[in-house]
Amino acid sequence: VERLQNQHHVIKDAMGGKLIMAPVDLSASSLRILDSGTSDGTWIQDVAATSSATVKHEIVGTDINLEVFPQDPPAGTTYQIQDINEPWPEEWKGTFDLVHQRLVVAGGGSKQREAIQSLAALVKPGGWIQLIEATNKFPDSNGPAMKDLVVTMHAMMTFLGADLQVADKMGDWLEEAGFVDVQSCVIQTKLGATNPDATLAKRGVFSTATVAQSLAAFGKSLPPGTLSLSPE
Repeated sequence: VERLQNQHHVIKDAMGGKLIMAPVDLSASSLRILDSGTSDGTWIQDVAATSSATVKHEIVGTDINLEVFPQDPPAGTTYQIQDINEPWPEEWKGTFDLVHQRLVVAGGGSKQREAIQSLAALVKPGGWIQLIEATNKFPDSNGPAMKDLVVTMHAMMTFLGADLQVADKMGDWLEEAGFVDVQSCVIQTKLGATNPDATLAKRGVFSTATVAQSLAAFGKSLPPGTLSLSPE
């Protein structure tokens, strides 16, 4: 949870302080909003904090781990267990003004396309979906540790059957689902010393190092020959 909280602030900074890129006016009227892969609801809490106090939205957060959900969520905010690979509640289909999901679709494994299209079916006519995924492309100037991290990450995604080019394909999958006005943009996150803000630089180091520790443990569990790096 702490890693995701730090990561949230780094990504928000990279997005110019915005949480929502879709043309949704939070101050105009009450909206029904879904945050898929919400973890402890950091994104939801930030959205609620920036919304007009006079407009109350219905916000739903879903994740596979209920233990990280807020114990006392504010009125209008609910949390529910949901796996992106499992069917969504039938009554939710076509009911959300905005559906948001960030860095979750790798969990779809070989069914990423189906997972995104199932999520997209929750958007009501005229509504919006905002998906944020890693391009899995890194600059050649990266140091050896970051390069090893990328190699390990790619090995993990390949082992899970996940598509490394998912960020480039999501737009096509949404159009297949009937969406129009599909737009995309590349956001450059500033990690570590590349971020001029000292606090955000530390947040980026913490979130990336935590990922590295998890990936290293996962890499050691892969079958021999799957990963080109040594256990050390």
